[in-house]
Amino acid sequence: MSIDPAALDEYREVLGEEFTPFFVDLIDTFFTGGPEFIQTMKDALASEDAETFTRSAHTLKSNCKTFGAYEFADIAFELEKLGNEENLEDAKEKLIALEEAYQQLVVDLEELRDSL
Repeated sequence: MSIDPAALDEYREVLGEEFTPFFVDLIDTFFTGGPEFIQTMKDALASEDAETFTRSAHTLKSNCKTFGAYEFADIAFELEKLGNEENLEDAKEKLIALEEAYQQLVVDLEELRDSL
């Protein structure tokens, strides 16, 4: 699993009984938003819009840290750095890796959601 359970423990402590509905909603929102951010990044690459690309990578990175999906967040951070450097050519291959990692993260988040 690509999710660090220790990251979830902190939320469990703080949210108590509200943890499960909160996280189920958060996961479902990510399932909707994740593909949208990835598509925005693809569109930004095509139009050479480094600012939009960077902002989308940053948002994905931040969202994934909430789940403890640090490996995915690391890839998004690398993309964010490339966007900040306006190095969109190198970002193309890394974006493919992000998409592949997203597919695995979806599987892991579905398992997590089902176990809550």
